Amino acid sequence: MFGRKGVPQSRLELLRQVPLFGGLSDKLLARIDSMTVETTLARGHELTTQGQPSNQAFVIVEGSAEVRVNGDVVREALAGELVGELGVLDHTARSATVIATTPMRVLVMNPGEVATLLRQDGPAGRVQADVDRHRSGPQP
Repeated sequence: MFGRKGVPQSRLELLRQVPLFGGLSDKLLARIDSMTVETTLARGHELTTQGQPSNQAFVIVEGSAEVRVNGDVVREALAGELVGELGVLDHTARSATVIATTPMRVLVMNPGEVATLLRQDGPAGRVQADVDRHRSGPQP
């Protein structure tokens, strides 16, 4: 019923379903769980707004969103992706607007949590690869 340090097994399984966190130990998943807040968003909800301050990043657990730059859709963000991390890491304004195209379930992380995630051995390489991929194109 409960995983490492009292984290419900269902939360560990939820994190394990996110491709970014797949294959990580219960210990790392429990640590990630302690850094996130799960929330649901309605279709049409704006996760980030281009030009606005960057104060949160989001791991998409379920659903999808479109990424818009200057009003143009440049790509779709899908389950397992980390969005909004570039502005948080670089301390810059949002470079894109991200709008939910379906109902979504996301894990919300603040700037300190994103930095901590990047320092962890397991997810660090995966997150850094995701960041590098996003830096090569328009991102929120």
